[in-house]
Amino acid sequence: MMKDQWSRLLLWQKAAILCAALGLLVWGSYCLYRMSQPQQSEGRQWIETEAAKDPAEITGSLARRRLAELRQAYDEGKVSYSALLPDYAMLGDSRAAALSEYQILTPTRDLAVIGTSVLDIPNRLEQIRGLQPANLIFTYGINDVENSIGETPEGFAGLYEENIRQASQEAPAASIFVTSILDVSPQVVEGNPNFGNLAAYNEQIKAMCERNGWHFIDGSSLNEAIQDQLESDGIHFTRDFCLEWVELITNAVTEVNA
Repeated sequence: MMKDQWSRLLLWQKAAILCAALGLLVWGSYCLYRMSQPQQSEGRQWIETEAAKDPAEITGSLARRRLAELRQAYDEGKVSYSALLPDYAMLGDSRAAALSEYQILTPTRDLAVIGTSVLDIPNRLEQIRGLQPANLIFTYGINDVENSIGETPEGFAGLYEENIRQASQEAPAASIFVTSILDVSPQVVEGNPNFGNLAAYNEQIKAMCERNGWHFIDGSSLNEAIQDQLESDGIHFTRDFCLEWVELITNAVTEVNA
């Protein structure tokens, strides 16, 4: 019966039936193939995508994600600003010491001492050795300039360089960061003209960093607003300005570590 019905069909009808049957066969084969393959989860797909990336790109992406999460935690009052800085130790004078006094950084990492100069760096070697930080941050200058340590900007930079090298030997794997010396008030310059040479001091600090492969943190962008953010002595920073300053430092350190 079916044979007779097939024989009565026109040629185009037979072709249409055969094409439909072939299409169903191909679709069924594809479905069976897909069912036989292991299904990838979104997590596995993400891993494979990340694995195809350059390792430096992955590290940078993770560092930026971690920093974003920490910034949110800081904004919510869950962590101190110190958590935003990658593994560090900071050495400096009273300007840096204020960062822990204002509870922006933790005292166990902020090793700055009020009233000191670059000549104090050798006294911090044991602390550096104990911490073994991934990043060593140096921020001296106010007392050095006031007391003409090294006599000239070049002499100051020579002492600074010698002592940083000594400190770096205690944490050989650490990246070295050195900040510029931020401005003081005009009244302070009037009382001690050597403060009028801060640009020359900063040029020497920058050159010192360049010849040693250290990272110079240029804070000159903050000097425009600094006069409204100085304490009555014309030297030390308000808490709000300390936050701006440490954010500049954090961004510089994070960029190198990304």
